[in-house]
Amino acid sequence: MEDHVAWPITLHDRVQGDSYPCSLHTQYVSYPRAELQLIPSPAQRSLARLTLHALDALLRATSVDRVVQWSSWLLSTNLHHASLPDAVGPVTRTLARTFPRHAVVVKNLHASADTTTLEAFQRAGYRLITSRQVYLFDGERKDYLSKGTVRRDLKAASQCTTYRIVEHSEFTPADVPRIVELYHKLYIQKHSPLNPQYNAWFVTRGLEERWLEFRGLRHRSGSLDGVFGCFTAGNTTSTPFIGYDTSLGNNSGLYRHLVALLLQQVGERGQCLNYSSGAGDFKRRRGGHPAIEFNAVYTRHLPSPRQASFRLLELIANRIGRPFLERQQI
Repeated sequence: MEDHVAWPITLHDRVQGDSYPCSLHTQYVSYPRAELQLIPSPAQRSLARLTLHALDALLRATSVDRVVQWSSWLLSTNLHHASLPDAVGPVTRTLARTFPRHAVVVKNLHASADTTTLEAFQRAGYRLITSRQVYLFDGERKDYLSKGTVRRDLKAASQCTTYRIVEHSEFTPADVPRIVELYHKLYIQKHSPLNPQYNAWFVTRGLEERWLEFRGLRHRSGSLDGVFGCFTAGNTTSTPFIGYDTSLGNNSGLYRHLVALLLQQVGERGQCLNYSSGAGDFKRRRGGHPAIEFNAVYTRHLPSPRQASFRLLELIANRIGRPFLERQQI
């Protein structure tokens, strides 16, 4: 390993029901199963349900969740240090030797910028298993904010006198419970309890240590009603933490205001924004470019039955899952 880079790792041992950044079973079985109703075709839904049922049994039987992840920040979208390709060989050998019963995993890899990283993992013997479709915004492009939808969002945000922007340095410990509540309102209550369930300790550490950069919208009454937190590595940023008071309804425009603030920030800094998955139509209309993301999985040190289960997962995810994601543009 490089002396100047510390690679965070997470160890997982078959605990069913964990959130998808930790659990491959949740990502490939539980979460898709919970979203089957989003598939419009009854025939496709039935086929997907049968496939997930068979995959569920196989992955449980072969301990798919006995894994050690590296370059893992316990976020829905992990960003990686620029030296990741050079570290693949030595880090993998160390982890396979230290955890001989665990598959070695790195999440959130894609080839939109270049293929160097993916090629490094393939040379080291990793399987690249389709994970999801994410959306990227390139803040270095001159026409980055020229989309009509973005201009309307920015105009609406600038004319909103009901809320003022709260910068990171303005948040206080008294805001922490509300920040947690806003995230849970959106990601846990509105979407799925399979999403990461961040708590007050997590938010406090992010605020104090600034590995998350928070910005928010405070109502003139004093209530914090919207917030997002950016995680940045190099010139790329992501928003693994975002929330707003969903009880105020869609007419409040809070989510659009938060996204406008985020896109404007990315443009001013000339960054690339990895805006994760989901809400595909919303993100495409604001200039987001879809990219297929992969999980890199190393299993050469594992028994043959467990290697075979990952080969089957790779086959299903790459031959069936990837075309479905690209076709649906979800």
